[in-house]
Amino acid sequence: MQERQSADDRAGQARQRAQIGVALWGTEPALTLASHAALAEQIGLESAWIIDSQLLCREVYVTLAACLARTTKLRVATGVTQPTTRHVSVTASAIATLHEMAPGRAMLGLGTGFSSLRTIGKRAARIDEMEAYTRALRDLLQARTVAFDAGVEAGLGWLAAPTGVPIHVAASGPRMTRCAAGMGDGVILLQGIAPELLERALVWLHEGLQAASRQAGAVEVSCWVPFSLDTDRQRAYARARARVASALVQANPDLFEGEERRAIEGLKQHYDVGDHARAEAAHAASIPDSLVRKFAVAGDAAEVREQLSALQAHPALGRIILTPQISGEGALPMQDVLRHLGNDVLPRL
Repeated sequence: MQERQSADDRAGQARQRAQIGVALWGTEPALTLASHAALAEQIGLESAWIIDSQLLCREVYVTLAACLARTTKLRVATGVTQPTTRHVSVTASAIATLHEMAPGRAMLGLGTGFSSLRTIGKRAARIDEMEAYTRALRDLLQARTVAFDAGVEAGLGWLAAPTGVPIHVAASGPRMTRCAAGMGDGVILLQGIAPELLERALVWLHEGLQAASRQAGAVEVSCWVPFSLDTDRQRAYARARARVASALVQANPDLFEGEERRAIEGLKQHYDVGDHARAEAAHAASIPDSLVRKFAVAGDAAEVREQLSALQAHPALGRIILTPQISGEGALPMQDVLRHLGNDVLPRL
């Protein structure tokens, strides 16, 4: 009994200070991203989440393997993949192979799909499709068989034992947040960092846990956060704006008011998914500073430290996934972003 209490105490202490990861876009070569992952590990980040968007980015599983090869302890994850173009048997085999390469370091981020599906004219996955996919994926990763089409039942024949790879489900609205709470080992919130927005998302999460008869600590909560660091606040905001827009286009305008609501309504009408990864996307220009502040960690080093410290101290958060603007026109090179983070922010958190 005493051992159980000690484990619970240690888990409670860990939750008091959220870990920090980074999202990386495969708009650069896989070996370049692997060098970014190595630098992320060097400066003390816990994980790297690689975007899966086949027309905008390099192949995610190849990139993840390259990142594992260049690091020794960094955890890597899809950030995020989706069930429509990735058959569940393919996803299970890919992530289980990464686990075999580096046990305990592979994670699977899963969502309904945005740029990876919009760019090829497909709709986002439905919640019931996500639930079925997650169940089948969990069975395959646990070395069990799954019933496929036409009555075929099979599993990963080469997998000798369960992998324990955690499944983190991304959620950007109330229905998905409630359902994600019952699906995975973790939930990734892409719903803002302002206290009122974060607390609202956590209420939805708690409702989902209750509906699924799961305990409050049954899932690890990660917060996906646009990130920009600069000595000039307005430059920092400018670099974060495109990533904030990519979060807001999935938001419900009815949950906002005034200028913010009008900005989100306009964004939904004019969002160009082909520019989803661009630093200077035209559709982001109309996003007001107030929404940047509500959704992004952005500013000079002192401001960023303050914002990150507040998020790390939040008792419900287990991880903060920083999402810098990708390299390219209007953005800092990723190695500079990581070095500034490692030199000016992380040592003083």
